[in-house]
Amino acid sequence: MAPRAGKWQRVPLIPQSRQATETETVPVYSSLMREWKALGRAVPGSPDHEWDVLVTRPVWPSR
Repeated sequence: MAPRAGKWQRVPLIPQSRQATETETVPVYSSLMREWKALGRAVPGSPDHEWDVLVTRPVWPSR
């Protein structure tokens, strides 16, 4: 049988958050990102100018 059987204990519905730990700020794929940037490819977290041009064009060409 459980210890102190018969007593109820209030349990919070949402568990308390853990304290944030210090993380390394260097991206895991930093060398790959540098290589992609050197080749002119889209890199996560950087602006994509080609995409900006595509989405600012009108959907239907004007006549």
